[in-house]
Amino acid sequence: MPAWELTLLNTVFWVSLHFGFAGVLTHLPQAVQRKWFDHRRARFAVGAGEMRWYRRIGLPKWKDRLPQFNSDFDKRHLRKDLSVEYLEEFVFNTCRAEVIHADIALLGYLSLLFCLLCDDPAANLPLFAAIATVIGLCNLPFSMIQRYNRNRLERLLFFYRRTGNQ
Repeated sequence: MPAWELTLLNTVFWVSLHFGFAGVLTHLPQAVQRKWFDHRRARFAVGAGEMRWYRRIGLPKWKDRLPQFNSDFDKRHLRKDLSVEYLEEFVFNTCRAEVIHADIALLGYLSLLFCLLCDDPAANLPLFAAIATVIGLCNLPFSMIQRYNRNRLERLLFFYRRTGNQ
């Protein structure tokens, strides 16, 4: 396969993976989503050590510079009319976005199969592995931002529930 066709196919794969996977997860039945993306699951727990690490790498300083696609839940500032329902929905969205970005980082290694379309698959394997690794690493900061924000939102949600704010 010519290099330009392989490049085009790989680009379509990555764009489809990013938006297609997110689209599939966000269109699952609500009952399934509520079960899979429940912030009380162990997978979504964020410890104090993890939060210290995020602050050590300066995540609070650069997290707002990265793009986001969910305008209903802006990571830069909360709505003025906070409620328990809004905070619960925001926390739910952080869980779902974390899974989307982490899974894309892993599923991206399926692009290694494009080596099979090359004349010399073994010679092209390092290139495709490097592409998958770079794109995967580019998704990890987005997962980290979700975890960092969720920890802070969960504290606020706990406060709102305790004080009876609706």
